[in-house]
Amino acid sequence: MTHHAKQLFPIALQELLEIGEKARKQREDRDRAKHGALPRETGACKHGARGQSFTEKEKIQLTFNLK
Repeated sequence: MTHHAKQLFPIALQELLEIGEKARKQREDRDRAKHGALPRETGACKHGARGQSFTEKEKIQLTFNLK
């Protein structure tokens, strides 16, 4: 790897990660809009869930347990 490539690689990697994250958020927003808000996503419930972070497995379990 040339010196120039070594300098550009971390920058390019970070940009690709940001693009992927943005795409993931857009997909989630589209899915949410398609299915409507679940009870835990309504404005009344948001204050209680602030700061909580769920793994993908937990999100799936919560989704199916609420139905």
